[in-house]
Amino acid sequence: MVAVCTVVLTACFVSADEVPLIRRQFAEYWVQTSSHESSAKRNMKSMRDDGTWADIDYASTRRGGWPTLNHLKRVEGMAVVYADQDALLFQSLELRDTIVKGLNHWLEKDYRNPNWWNGRIGVPKTLAAAMILLGDDLPDDVLKKARPILQRSKMGQTGQNKVWCAGIAFMKGLLYDDPELMDQAVSEIWSELRVSTEEGIQPDWSFHQHGPQQQFGNYGLSFAGDMIKWASILRGTQYELSGEKLSNLRNYLLEGVSWIIWNGRMDFSGCGRQIEQGAQEQKGRYTTRQLQGMKAVDPAFSAEYGTVLERVGFKPFWRSEMAVQRRTDWYASVKMSSKRVIGAETCNSENMQGLHQGDGTLLVYRDGSEYEDIAPLWDWKRLPGTTCDQGFQTLKPGEADQGRGISNFSGVIGNGETGMAAMVYKRNGLTAHKSWFFFKDHIVCLGAGIKGKTKGVVYTSVQQSWQKGNMKRGPDWVHHDGIGYQFVDGKLQVESGEVKGNWNGCFPTRGDRPAEGDVFSLWIDHGKSPKTGTYAYKLFPETTADEMENFQTLETSVVVANSESVQAVACGWDAYAVFYKAGKFQLGKKWTIEASGPCLLYFSNASLIVSDPAHRIQTLEIKVNGTPVNVSLPQGADCGKQVEVN
Repeated sequence: MVAVCTVVLTACFVSADEVPLIRRQFAEYWVQTSSHESSAKRNMKSMRDDGTWADIDYASTRRGGWPTLNHLKRVEGMAVVYADQDALLFQSLELRDTIVKGLNHWLEKDYRNPNWWNGRIGVPKTLAAAMILLGDDLPDDVLKKARPILQRSKMGQTGQNKVWCAGIAFMKGLLYDDPELMDQAVSEIWSELRVSTEEGIQPDWSFHQHGPQQQFGNYGLSFAGDMIKWASILRGTQYELSGEKLSNLRNYLLEGVSWIIWNGRMDFSGCGRQIEQGAQEQKGRYTTRQLQGMKAVDPAFSAEYGTVLERVGFKPFWRSEMAVQRRTDWYASVKMSSKRVIGAETCNSENMQGLHQGDGTLLVYRDGSEYEDIAPLWDWKRLPGTTCDQGFQTLKPGEADQGRGISNFSGVIGNGETGMAAMVYKRNGLTAHKSWFFFKDHIVCLGAGIKGKTKGVVYTSVQQSWQKGNMKRGPDWVHHDGIGYQFVDGKLQVESGEVKGNWNGCFPTRGDRPAEGDVFSLWIDHGKSPKTGTYAYKLFPETTADEMENFQTLETSVVVANSESVQAVACGWDAYAVFYKAGKFQLGKKWTIEASGPCLLYFSNASLIVSDPAHRIQTLEIKVNGTPVNVSLPQGADCGKQVEVN
């Protein structure tokens, strides 16, 4: 296997005998991933004499999900079948003529869109692929007429945008016999398989784009797909992916995006702004396919790609201020934000109400469908886990605080099996100290210091999911859909029943689409302009109503502290705590734990784990029963990462 490096790539152009191999593997990849002969037959039959389809809006200027681009996507789909040796339409003259007719129509009309992405990436990427798949049957006049449109794509940009542009450049080199351009393009593609704090793969194996923003299900998903695509196409050549760059792709998939796939669906909090109907299932399916594809790209780790979605444990994404807990029968995640990390964005009229997505959204799954396509029915001021002013109306990310919080306190830590997350929430004059403690069979949620002058009442939302089956309620507990909720502190409100809504409110790019369904909601009312609001509740994701009614039979944890200074929970002799400032707490009669400054802390008989959620401290003193332990905290690119002291 040839190591990939800049020196090699800039010194050696693709050799003539490698071009047929690359072309063959290019066609093989497309056939393996997207050959659908039934669709090709349908599109071939429904194309009109002028090379268009009646159901495509050719006058659209919609920036996101541009429907006119579907013309080229259909042409590309037919070209894939044309290259599929197992298809009945393989190299069919009728299919070829239909493809050429569709290409000629686009080249003559040269459809354009106000979104730069469509002109620089979307159109040339799809057009070039369709032309390559025709192989030697691509007419010379089509190749000539396409060149000005393909030339609108230039190499550059950052993150996945850079990968897309470089991939188009490689395809141009393949089409127009330009080995130097192909060489430069591959160098650009592989250059993004690096770990940094810039856009792209992060040190915690999350993915950032559009600034410091977790983008697993949007740019990050396309990034992994493109890397696997080019690794598959270029295998066995001088450009073959290997070494550290292959290792970075492997870790991104195994230690990054795969963590947020549950029962075939992507966690809603991983989808970013792309919360369209069917998004969770589609993105989950795409990720699962990527893991399968990596078995051929990285065969030494084939077993890991096959079993990674079955693992249990706790994953702290400290660069993205997100945490995931996976158990055998349930999954949970919390997503936060701060001055450092953007919690949500809207772009091209996508995700118009998602301001609070990064404000401590806690999602709990059992079968994976709990929030599937619930977006048009959600009250977006009551996302599960968040504490929000119900009178504040601006919910579009970017219009209020640019999708970020205005606090610098947000972090996550864990011991591999359990963990915690905490943040100081500040938005629109409201402040709250919030923390989440993830154990093997339950989650503890604490809130303190909830205060501020607000426009309306303040709610902490506990749950807002599809209603499934009957709800049962006790004096301090609620049970619904296999999840038990025990309330230690808080004024409980419950609501369930039919809700009507419209996708146009949160995702208007597809127009008016009414939606309705039964929704289960559970929240705590702190009143208007609270001064000293608190809450404490526990979630048991795998329990029965009878167990909740006889709660003393459940093995559970103890809330040790819940104040603006310290929030701590003990489970056995393990304890997690968040110190918002220097302080201490008592763990039973045996231990006293003190911290000299703000931190997140895990304590057990065997180890001590600490992180700095404010990213400000270099050293910290922890006292255990008066005995000091000096902890040096990571700096620079690792700032906020946990450190373990034995």
